[in-house]
This record gives sequence, structure tokens and C-alpha cells, in this order.
Amino acid sequence: MNREEILARSRSENNTEFEKETYKFAGSIARIIGGLLCGLLLVVEQFATGHFNCGYFLIYCVMQATHDGYIFIRTKSKLHIFSFVCYIAISIIMGYGFIKEMAGR
Repeated sequence: MNREEILARSRSENNTEFEKETYKFAGSIARIIGGLLCGLLLVVEQFATGHFNCGYFLIYCVMQATHDGYIFIRTKSKLHIFSFVCYIAISIIMGYGFIKEMAGR
């Protein structure tokens, strides 16, 4: 293997690692923005219509619970099992609120 092949392989491996980190960071930012948007929609709808639609936040919490549950299964991280349990609890509360709101219409 000559010098150019070694350099090309090294650049390729570094670029792959950079891409992995970029996707990971983008996913984290997307989850934060998604949570903020869901919360904002929840509050705006409450003030605009007087109804408290939990559907937005329910979907977000189920997505987060799935994400943290998968990470827990793969890594056995205590932080992620705690987060998973919290999101499941919030999902149950939001699911109850969503069903109650839909039944009241």
C-alpha cells in the first residue's frame, strides 16, 4: 500500500466518523426543536381555542420514549431507562387527556 492509498483511506474513515457525529448532533437538535414546537402549539391552542389538545405532545413523548428505550436496550444506560420511564408516564397522561378531550367534543 502506498502513501496515497493510506491517506485516502484515512480521510475516508475520518469523514465517516464526522458524518456519524453530525447525524447524531442533528438528531439531538431536532428532538429539542420538536419538543419546543409541541409545547408552543399546546400553549397557543389553549389560549386560542380554550382546548388543551394533548395530541402533539403525545406523539413527541412516544417518539422520545422509543428513542430512549432503544438506547437503553443497546447500552443499559440508567439515564436512558429513567428518561424512558418518564416519557412513558407523560405519554400515558397525555393519552388520557387526548381521549378525554376527544370524548368531550
